[in-house]
Amino acid sequence: MTITLLYVVAMVFVISQQEIGRPLMSLSQAPSDEYTKDRTWTNLAIRRMWQERKKMSHTPLFKFNYVGQKNVDIVFKNESASRSGSLKHRYTWGLMMWALIEGHVKNGTTIYEASSGNTAASLAYMCRLLHIPFVAIVPDTIEDIKVRHIEEYGGKVVKVPLGERLVRARQLAAENGGFFMNQFGNADKAEEFHESGDFPLESVNLFHEILVQLQADEVQEVKVPHYFVHAAGTGGTISSVGRYVKKYGISTEIVLADTQFSVYYDYVMYDRFKNESGASLWVEPGMAGIGYGPMGMAKKGETTSIDPAVIDRVVKIPDVAATAAMRILRDQGASGGTSSGVNLITSMHVASTAKKPIKSRLTIATLLADPGHYYDSTYYNREWIARKFARHGGLEAYDCWYSVISESLASGEDPLFLGYERCPSGVF
Repeated sequence: MTITLLYVVAMVFVISQQEIGRPLMSLSQAPSDEYTKDRTWTNLAIRRMWQERKKMSHTPLFKFNYVGQKNVDIVFKNESASRSGSLKHRYTWGLMMWALIEGHVKNGTTIYEASSGNTAASLAYMCRLLHIPFVAIVPDTIEDIKVRHIEEYGGKVVKVPLGERLVRARQLAAENGGFFMNQFGNADKAEEFHESGDFPLESVNLFHEILVQLQADEVQEVKVPHYFVHAAGTGGTISSVGRYVKKYGISTEIVLADTQFSVYYDYVMYDRFKNESGASLWVEPGMAGIGYGPMGMAKKGETTSIDPAVIDRVVKIPDVAATAAMRILRDQGASGGTSSGVNLITSMHVASTAKKPIKSRLTIATLLADPGHYYDSTYYNREWIARKFARHGGLEAYDCWYSVISESLASGEDPLFLGYERCPSGVF
């Protein structure tokens, strides 16, 4: 009776499995031989990406005229000369290559991305190259010129409050069957595609290019920079440089230049804001496109790509000081965006406080990440500065920092120390 009952139960189970169309667990028979999928479109897309890499070539280097420090070279890499106008061109090349190879992007896939503008423009460029749709989710404070830039490459723009970009981009991608590229979380996944070693198809890693260019410059005395200085938005660029330097045992120190109300300084130095939001501590306007504040907790691989393990030092810069440094840079003939101002004043601080014994010229590599004309109506506009930086001390603070940085250029003194002593600190 028991055996019969077990047999009946077993048969019912088998029949029920067959009825719902689920085969019994089994292995494919040997021998078997099948192709996984048709990769024709993907292979063509990858070839187009490598053709783009050849056209990218190397963005130029230039030396900042630091008259007060005769034994210092501050070498800027001008990423505004890239084919889509900013540092994000090489970054989105790496992201797109990763997404193609891992099958996230196929023929007809719509890509969604959260961006302050530059990544969106560069991704729109890459999507146009591959003939696929692109939608940018940008802050409602974005400059009009950046919107036009995205649209010129065929991208569509959706404006949302600054802190909602990631949530909205993820939501739209899910609702419409698209792919959320997520530059904030996926930069490390694209990392291996930033660096290609000795393979004939050249790396797009930024520091790789800097080293190649310095080696080829017969006038350049120091071929390997003592410091690399850069601000962080997603954190992808400085982390990719840091990993490159650490991987190859290069002596260059990686210095993160952080903005005033960004959480990155505390995130890297003190392991904070991984489980708590810094949104309530954010003070507008910030430095557009860089720093991390209003988007909630900083979670590596989800909302940020910054890697504390590869950063050697962090410097926090007052926003109004960085804005004044943008003007200094423009007055010297090199017009750059918000991160360029942060990079300049941080590089001057690093040079003036360098403690390591330098037998030859102290050499600092940094970036001019995007063109200054994007910010003509904002960070280069005195009326806008007076209004938006009122809590920071307004034009009085801005003019004070401009004077301090100018003096530091001539004397070689630390601009941060002088500005701290002399300039209004604001009311927060």
